[in-house]
Amino acid sequence: MSGLYLTYILFFYILYSSEVLAMWPIPQSWLKGNESLKIFPSLDIKCINIETAEELTQQIFEGAKNRFREFLVNEKYISPNVHFEVSENSLTLHSLNIEITGDKSSKLNLNTDESYELSIPYTSDENNKPLIAHLKASTIFGILHGLNTFTQLLYFSKEKKELFIPFAPHYIRDYPIFAHRGILLDTSRNYYPVNDLLKMIDVMSWNKFNVFHWHVVDANSWPVKSEVYPELSEKGAYDPDTMIYTKEDIKTIVEFAHQRGIRVIPEFDMPGHTFAISYSMPEIITCPDVQPDWNNYSAAPPSGQMNPILPATYEFLNNLIPEMTSWFPDEFYHAGGDEVVMNCWKVTDSVTAYLKEHPNDTYETLLGMFINKLHSLVRKSGKTPITWQEMVVEHKLPLPKDVVVQVWTTEDNIKKVTGLGYRVIAGSADYWYLDCGHGGWVGDNPDGNSWCDPFKHWQRIYSYNPIKDLTKEEAKLVIGGETLLWSEQADPTNFETKLWPRASSAAEILWSGNYDENVNPRTTKEALPRLNDWRFRMVARGIRAEPLQPLWCVKNPGKCDLPPAFQH
Repeated sequence: MSGLYLTYILFFYILYSSEVLAMWPIPQSWLKGNESLKIFPSLDIKCINIETAEELTQQIFEGAKNRFREFLVNEKYISPNVHFEVSENSLTLHSLNIEITGDKSSKLNLNTDESYELSIPYTSDENNKPLIAHLKASTIFGILHGLNTFTQLLYFSKEKKELFIPFAPHYIRDYPIFAHRGILLDTSRNYYPVNDLLKMIDVMSWNKFNVFHWHVVDANSWPVKSEVYPELSEKGAYDPDTMIYTKEDIKTIVEFAHQRGIRVIPEFDMPGHTFAISYSMPEIITCPDVQPDWNNYSAAPPSGQMNPILPATYEFLNNLIPEMTSWFPDEFYHAGGDEVVMNCWKVTDSVTAYLKEHPNDTYETLLGMFINKLHSLVRKSGKTPITWQEMVVEHKLPLPKDVVVQVWTTEDNIKKVTGLGYRVIAGSADYWYLDCGHGGWVGDNPDGNSWCDPFKHWQRIYSYNPIKDLTKEEAKLVIGGETLLWSEQADPTNFETKLWPRASSAAEILWSGNYDENVNPRTTKEALPRLNDWRFRMVARGIRAEPLQPLWCVKNPGKCDLPPAFQH
């Protein structure tokens, strides 16, 4: 590709006009020109060495090719702020040649190479030769990202009634800054049908996310239909017939995600947030649904924690964990561990009696015993545990250093956790919680405030730096981050609007990084026109992404920016 790069660079120039292509996340390196190139649904698409790949890789490619073809047929996107000229003599792109240059397996994990190179010419090497675009990547998953990038170059001409690639030629070299780029969605507080999750995963792939952190269960409901303990969902789901996820449903979601380069990491939060288990197994849950003073025993209602001293608790885990880990093929399993409230155990007779008989133990050592046994079962199933930060920050448990710690509170805890030598998934609530700022969901609360106000605007999200103030060694331990949507006030009627395009803001930080290729900080001023256009494209694709500005501002980039006199 290097020779091709040197040839193409002769045709490129930097655009100083107000025009902007909605490339999101922005590539690491992107050279573009000033011509408009026709493209038709009949575009010839082939992968020159796909026949040597394993069967599943071939299936992933065929699926991606078909989805790309659908965009060529259906992408009638007319941008509100991208204007380009076409002529009667505009050239036509004839074909797209794709090549996997490295590992042709379908294995997808934290170390997968997702980089790609995309070149779209405007002249051919020889006169009258058809124009051929080239997409190269080391893995099939880099190919997926390259195809998604390509679709963002497609614009429909209202005058010509044809699809064009404006500002050709294009040369893109791209790769992610962070290996773990995720969205957490909570499906316990409110239930989401399988089709809604699949649609979300599709949009995640357009935004180059690669992890769906599925917070499957919580205190409110247990929607997973276990085959070992069917009573969990029979009694703990909101509806045991219609609001559940079966083993087959989970397989469908996992395979659908894998086809789009997305890993599914399940979370079964324990020992806290487990009241839903009490509907079927009350004997292993302490302080269940204490009212009205639930706040003394849990972070949110209903209260309930697993009993750490009962053999029945560990018999339950011994049976459940192998089943659940077997349903999710990813190398990681999120074992929860957040918001354990010791008061819950302090009012439980069996726990207090145990501590009287074992004076060397404390509530903290009981928590450590529970977590160690839980993580041991996760490891026995061939997985690496992920835990919430409380286990190592507040409770100071000496967990093995291969445990991944997810930091959800203030960003200074990232430095604390990396300083302890743990790998980190970043997602501080004061930046990346998408549910914040909609008012409190707790009843009988006239002031209506929520604990994590204010609303996390896209610009706030965009300003988050997961490795801020870290040393180089500490920064290496941050494997990525997640933006999170807890579902107290979200369900299928509104979750798309809560997610998009604000989650896209996090996606660019995780893929492109906080700095451009010249090590200049990325700015919301530069990003806003692109994000506006990307939001309009997602809406054109049927996604209920919320508006960021009045349409006048979208059509007049920069004219609605805050005046310098008001900037701090």
